[in-house]
Amino acid sequence: MAGVLAQLPALPLHEAGKYVAGAYVVLFALVLIYVAIMAIRLGRIERELGELLELSERTPVAAGVVGDADPARAEPPV
Repeated sequence: MAGVLAQLPALPLHEAGKYVAGAYVVLFALVLIYVAIMAIRLGRIERELGELLELSERTPVAAGVVGDADPARAEPPV
């Protein structure tokens, strides 16, 4: 394998620059797409957490929890 790679000619610098620039453009595009996907996911998670918070504020407090209306019914701590 090393013998085959040693026989391949190197690209001249004036031709290799185009490929290096193209590689950077592709890498930048991939990073940009990744950041966009993460932003969409973060927005979805924030929206779902907001809905869960709103839902938890609307549900009544379960019996036996501190702050119950009838302290006589509350169970003593263990």
